Amino acid sequence: MIKSLLALAVTALAITACSDVPEPYQIPGTGGNSGGGEVAGATGTGIIDDPFNCAAAIAKCKEIGSSESAEKYYVKGVVVTSGTADGTFGNVTFDMADVIGSSLKFKAFQVLGSDAKKLPEGYEVKSGDEVIVYGPIYNYNGKTPETAGKGAAYIYSINGKKTDGSEITPPVEGEDPKGTGTLSDPYNIAAAIKKCQEIGQTETSDKYYVKGIAVADAYPDATYGNTTIDLVDKEGSTDIFKAFQVLGSDGKKMPSSYKIAKGAEVVVFGPIYNYKGNTPETTGKGTAYIVTVNGLSTEVEGNSDTPTPSGDGEGTEAKPYDVPAAITKGEQAGVYLKAFIVGFVDGQVYAEGATFSAASTSQTNILIAASPDETDAAKCMPVQLPTGDIRTKLNLKDNADNYKKEVLLYGDITKYFSVPGLKNTSYAVINGNTIGTKPDGSDTPSGDVKAVSIADFNAAPENDNVWYQLTGTVKNLKENDQYGNFDLEDATGSVYVYGLLSEKGGAKKLFQELVASKGIANGSKITIIGLRSSYNGQIQVKNAYFVRIEGGSSSSGGGADGSTIISVSDFNAAPESTTVWYQLTGTIKNLKDGDQYGNFDLEDNTGSVYVYGVLSKKGGAKKLFQELVTAKGIANGKKITIVGNRGSYNGKIEVTNAYFIKVE
Repeated sequence: MIKSLLALAVTALAITACSDVPEPYQIPGTGGNSGGGEVAGATGTGIIDDPFNCAAAIAKCKEIGSSESAEKYYVKGVVVTSGTADGTFGNVTFDMADVIGSSLKFKAFQVLGSDAKKLPEGYEVKSGDEVIVYGPIYNYNGKTPETAGKGAAYIYSINGKKTDGSEITPPVEGEDPKGTGTLSDPYNIAAAIKKCQEIGQTETSDKYYVKGIAVADAYPDATYGNTTIDLVDKEGSTDIFKAFQVLGSDGKKMPSSYKIAKGAEVVVFGPIYNYKGNTPETTGKGTAYIVTVNGLSTEVEGNSDTPTPSGDGEGTEAKPYDVPAAITKGEQAGVYLKAFIVGFVDGQVYAEGATFSAASTSQTNILIAASPDETDAAKCMPVQLPTGDIRTKLNLKDNADNYKKEVLLYGDITKYFSVPGLKNTSYAVINGNTIGTKPDGSDTPSGDVKAVSIADFNAAPENDNVWYQLTGTVKNLKENDQYGNFDLEDATGSVYVYGLLSEKGGAKKLFQELVASKGIANGSKITIIGLRSSYNGQIQVKNAYFVRIEGGSSSSGGGADGSTIISVSDFNAAPESTTVWYQLTGTIKNLKDGDQYGNFDLEDNTGSVYVYGVLSKKGGAKKLFQELVTAKGIANGKKITIVGNRGSYNGKIEVTNAYFIKVE
């Protein structure tokens, strides 16, 4: 019997994604490998030339304990429980053992494909495949030896090849630490990693220059103008430093169209530290910035080679906006827009997914532009297609002939895929055919009503004869308020609404009837019309009356307990709220064995969302999910209906306060 001689200190670097946060609920392990002591048959040292077998990996996990290792290890085994890649996150979960039938199992949990790349949806790891995985490992909850999740580990090889079928290229050794962290002598990646390990997990104000090679293409965020780049000393190296949420040159925002290409030499400057003890990186939220890319300054907002669009139109049916004009608006509800359908967005990242083709993979969006031959994503707008005729008759997947056709659309200009887009589309005209319902006078500003942003409203002069249409989110509404006094907020600012009537010139003190009939609450997005006024120096909307509540295109109500039936994509687009309840139906993915809370991904044909626990009934007790599993046969692959609120955690959309309705 060979006993493990694993005494390596767990001090070296492990690289995990910055978004790898702890699960909101602690999910119990499946058991079966609990207990201490050495494991029979353990071989290997965890390096590429001598990977751990599963017995050795299990022994090492017991030694490491329930916290993720700082060291990364190679683990080799035979797949004993198959797994299929998640279509949203591109990872897969499966069990490994040294031989089929062994009771000693090691779990490869949420691992990416070779070279830490996303796996295509449906990619299957089959029982009997020989696999080597690489990444941090630990003993989850003290009883489940596994890799760290959420893409912190990846498949090095499967049956001797990469997951894309190509041949294996041995990893490149990193360089020795070099540099002093100054502009004239920046740290190389090895030196930056070493310095981060010295600094530890606490952010400091000390700033350093770091130089490396970009591992993959990177694009700035359209809202914040920053980007995240993995840097190495040599292509193929596994020693990675993460330039996290860095701004452009001189600390300025970059346009979302700016591309930092794979292989580019990048110098960054700012505070650095060892995030969670295993991810050397810059501190985030723009505290660090890019000095140069290939020796040149980055593009920054206001200084880009891409001309700022000016555009044409007034947003009316007679004079609709073109795309350049719509892009400059940023936020505006209830407008007409005329453009050409030039493609669609594949996936969740606009800059990577903008596709100029009729061969669409999506039914939920189209891409529009001022020219039928446009291929620059920065000059286009994505359009969300709500459930119903708008989606059925406009999407390119089912209507390839719509490609490069001119279309008239009515909806709300707002952020979609983090760039200016069109949502809540309720009316369209294409090929002379009308789709949806044409807005009536109450929804569309007439000649004496101006649709404006809140910033433009606040800047306007007081006038009792000019009516303005505003769309925004309700804030600071008091419970049982009879008048409808609240703050209305959009992306440009905030304004106080001094009472809201159900119709123009309607009776006062009936706001609670609106609340009951329309579901208005803090967090609701609504459209109103009113006059620009002020009181004691505070700008106000006076004589305001209700136009509509912006709930997307989903069915109004129709769900259990008065909830709104909604698709996953429309749920993801809805505002956060603890008072608005949505009913969702989809397939369960990534549910862990023995989970007491009910944490899993819910997927339908429009998208995927994370479910943050499921109760047996509304307001029921937590940690009883296994009773539901036993009673209802809930499992991965089952179709389930739940009701919950739209929430988020660390920027990740979640279904919160969810409770069970039925399983199919």
